[in-house]
Amino acid sequence: MVLALAIINVPYALHQWQLHRATTEGLRVTATVSNVVASGSDTRLDFRLPRDVDAGQKLRTALVDRATGAQVARTHEVGVRVLKGHPDAFQVDGQVRGRSGLVLLLVADALVLLMVLLSWRLGGRIRRPTLVGVAVEDVRSGEEGSLLDKQVDGTYLINGEVARTGPTSMVVALRDRDVEIHLRDHENPIAVGERAAVRAQLVG
Repeated sequence: MVLALAIINVPYALHQWQLHRATTEGLRVTATVSNVVASGSDTRLDFRLPRDVDAGQKLRTALVDRATGAQVARTHEVGVRVLKGHPDAFQVDGQVRGRSGLVLLLVADALVLLMVLLSWRLGGRIRRPTLVGVAVEDVRSGEEGSLLDKQVDGTYLINGEVARTGPTSMVVALRDRDVEIHLRDHENPIAVGERAAVRAQLVG
């Protein structure tokens, strides 16, 4: 959860910090505007920064207030503060920033927290489909922990808590799934709730 939240939030936080630096200590330049389009109550500008701060001459877009847009429509130039060495971090005169990025960030955070909550409500794990196996030896007392370990001969050593028993079968609960073991002629002296270990051939 911590890693997922860091992946989501850290880039956004770093970008916001760069925007703050561009506003407070950025280089003052004049950008050339190639297109001015009304966008609701604001105005969208397509512009390029000077080559000495943006060698790639990438076409950039910003929303500005209507008064700034009207002025830029006449001059086709706009003042910009840009962070030295980081042309993606800029503040255009009269720029209006939307909240869509912040909304998406909050939605992503909420989804991560929802997944954690669901996992907690399911006992800290999401169960995978039940496996089916056939015992190749008698069941014996198990150890702490959960184990599904493939052996050299192709069988599996299964260690976990006995969740259910029957005349000819038992169910062993592992960390993320159950394993139903058909005993055939083998014995199971382990009661429900105790730890059991058995070697079995998986068939499904």
